[in-house]
Amino acid sequence: MKLGDAGELNVLERLRKRFPPASGDVIVGIGDDAAALDIDGHTLLLSTDVMTEGVHFDPVLFTPYQVGYKLVSSNVSDIFAMGGRPKWSLLCLTLPPETEEAFFEDFLDGVSDGLTRYGLELVGGDVTGSTGALTVSLAVAGVAGGKIIRRSGASAGERVYLSGPVGEASCGLEFLRRLGRSVSLEKGEELRVSPGWGSVEPLLRRLLLPEACDLSEYSEHITAMIDVSDGLFLDLTRLCRESSVGVRLYEERIPLTRELEEVSAFLGVSPYGFMTSGGEDYRQLFTSTEMLPMFAEIGETTEAGLRIVRSDGYEEEIRPEGYQHFVHK
Repeated sequence: MKLGDAGELNVLERLRKRFPPASGDVIVGIGDDAAALDIDGHTLLLSTDVMTEGVHFDPVLFTPYQVGYKLVSSNVSDIFAMGGRPKWSLLCLTLPPETEEAFFEDFLDGVSDGLTRYGLELVGGDVTGSTGALTVSLAVAGVAGGKIIRRSGASAGERVYLSGPVGEASCGLEFLRRLGRSVSLEKGEELRVSPGWGSVEPLLRRLLLPEACDLSEYSEHITAMIDVSDGLFLDLTRLCRESSVGVRLYEERIPLTRELEEVSAFLGVSPYGFMTSGGEDYRQLFTSTEMLPMFAEIGETTEAGLRIVRSDGYEEEIRPEGYQHFVHK
């Protein structure tokens, strides 16, 4: 069987079984947003993300600055999903020899601004040449807050929340694909486009310069959490599987922004697919036993089953659709 037939989730599960925690220092191992280690009574969080040209970004659609900034935000989001604070980072670069110096400098500008935005310090890494695609990765170490928030902490009968709207990034990507070029938001570039820059710009910003969501001040109220980077349904399925619970969502409660509604209509695509199966919003999906009116309550956990009540009242099974590596589409 090839990896494309097995799928990303199968690959990760095989890694998890092959390399179980081997010492008492490992509080959380493979299978969560970040690893958690006990270092002399202090909890260290570790996470890493890789971005490969042609897989995670198209250089025709993304500026080098945006690649660098997004690399930082995507890693920080994983630390935030564990209830932690990011502190240090390691940058690894695999660069083809034909990489332009201007690309490299703009990329470093994006990384630098991302590190500054989240208070991160770059303390090392590695640089190597490549005969293939450009690949960049960042590893982030952080410290736990009051408690470690895991994907496995939910129980049946809890409320399910989103920290903000989802679907904007994937809708922005579809718009950008049709546009066929990058947009330098970091330089203040604006477009004269339908249905209007005021609707398009927030979606492109969510895609190209995402802001990770820090919910540390609410940690004591959260039982389980995961960052929504691969799509609402797919990441929700992961949380439910780790917590051994089911879920019932309500379509009408999933926040739909005016901008997403307008741009989706312009593209001739239902916003539902963007909201449920799009990725890269870097919002937090979490559960709680409490009412938290500052967030969108989109459903509740159940004993078993993954269901969504559509806006017409029809209840259907949630299929874990979203972005998965190795899966051919």
